[in-house]
Amino acid sequence: MSIEEIPQGAEVNIISKNEKKARDAIKKLNLKQVKGISRVTFKQRGNLIYAIDSPDVYKSPAGTYVVFGEAKVDDMNQRLAEAQAAQSAAAAAGASDATTTDAPADKSPESITADLEKASLNANNKVEEVEEEDGEVDESGLDANDISIIVEQTQVSRAKAVSALRKNKGDMVNAIMELS
Repeated sequence: MSIEEIPQGAEVNIISKNEKKARDAIKKLNLKQVKGISRVTFKQRGNLIYAIDSPDVYKSPAGTYVVFGEAKVDDMNQRLAEAQAAQSAAAAAGASDATTTDAPADKSPESITADLEKASLNANNKVEEVEEEDGEVDESGLDANDISIIVEQTQVSRAKAVSALRKNKGDMVNAIMELS
């Protein structure tokens, strides 16, 4: 097939010779192709993420996976910074709109209900922040090493780690799963 025969806008996957050999070897290993996966991500320390869009995924009977596709580096810190910048810009635009318009606020029941729900959510968030900042937490009956491991693994405050351990009756694995 030549370039002239490919319709404009069609996606074309060019497979290298080495990738073709690897795919043939995979077929000989009786790996089964998994369909329906649109994106695969691999996360490393430091919020560095490798993303493969529209991958070819194969699964072995033992539960291991082989993924083919073009890996791209996706920096999570950059995404967070962009999201925060967009959020602050939207908040600034919303604040300037609210101060410049002299029109009365919408007093329909739906808007009042929505405003009350927003206010209650903000109040709940503030209460949780205050509880998190309390500092001194009763750690009696819990192992200090367990608490420090949970804090390291989940990057949460010591108070949250203690409450999760208590909630899960001292089970570290379930506490970590709850916090992550």
